[in-house]
Amino acid sequence: MTHRILAMVKPLALSILAIAFLALAQGEARADEVFIAGNTAGCFGAGCTPGASATYLGLTYSNATFAGTTASGFRGLGGNPNPGSNFNNLGSFSLSTAPNVYTGQSFTLLVTFTAPQGINGSDQATFTALLTGTVRSDNQGGVLLDFNNRRLLFTFVDTNCEPDPTGGVPGQKTTCGTGSFFFSVNDLAIDPGQTASLTGQITGAQQSTVPEPATMILLGTGLTGIAAGVRRRRNKAAGK
Repeated sequence: MTHRILAMVKPLALSILAIAFLALAQGEARADEVFIAGNTAGCFGAGCTPGASATYLGLTYSNATFAGTTASGFRGLGGNPNPGSNFNNLGSFSLSTAPNVYTGQSFTLLVTFTAPQGINGSDQATFTALLTGTVRSDNQGGVLLDFNNRRLLFTFVDTNCEPDPTGGVPGQKTTCGTGSFFFSVNDLAIDPGQTASLTGQITGAQQSTVPEPATMILLGTGLTGIAAGVRRRRNKAAGK
């Protein structure tokens, strides 16, 4: 009797294990890149409220938007040939040639992520920079924005499985899933009369895609079929 029970249970256990392995393998195959998008705002002075643009003594900040998919977990932001376009950077700074002293002033950058969705805690990060520098005239002096360059960790559970607007990654059909990424901002030095992009980077980005509905249906159908087969064997063994 025990032998018959084991004979019926063993195929069931192996089948469940096989289906679970296939489901996990599918999710693992898509555990790679992350589509990331967002926007920035900034302001000068302690306790200020970041807005679309800000100016302090001839130094002007303009906000930006960014969007793109990581490659090997990395995504660079900024440094485009046209910094004033303010796309795919963290904003830009323009410095006039008017004589001014900037040392001791501060700047606050607010970064808001619109993708991935479902970011735990908050989808925003704030970075503060201390300004150093003096402008005397054209080609004399400049400004350094010395940011706190710490890497911030963001984790997310994005269940909004929309197509990747960047065209997608081979083997990855959607941008949804459970994952994380690090984000940091770089320092910026600017000359009088210059416009320069503020840059940053995404590092360590990864996600495990939520199993597709078709996979879950297949898994449920397989388990139902296995259970029916076990019942038939049990009834046959009992002589029914």
